[in-house]
Amino acid sequence: MTEAYEAELRAMSRAAFGQNYRLEVMLAVADAADGLVNLTELARTLDLPTSNVQVPLKSLLTLALISEAPSGDSKRKYYLRNPSHAWAWAREMRAAAQAAVETAPVARTGTAGRAELSRSGSGGEADA
Repeated sequence: MTEAYEAELRAMSRAAFGQNYRLEVMLAVADAADGLVNLTELARTLDLPTSNVQVPLKSLLTLALISEAPSGDSKRKYYLRNPSHAWAWAREMRAAAQAAVETAPVARTGTAGRAELSRSGSGGEADA
């Protein structure tokens, strides 16, 4: 995940939820092949401290987007993804973030040494 893409996802998450990591957590849950996740594995997958994943995970539980799985013999608490259109929406937001990053202005250094913005293929320099 590039820094620009990560920043875009987090900006979208703040706009939608008022929280930086909820969208990333939703995407990790949506992408879980068997729909089964736990806090430690999510944090590792997202390369985040578990403290940054706890609140978003709890919100998904409160909204019934995930349910606690039976504990069995495991010491870890697992959650099961519930059917919802929210997962498709999260994937739409991922596609929008990727598109935003791909079409975003790119900083470059002009002949005078100042940073200028240009769109890929725009063919001109920014006004000073």
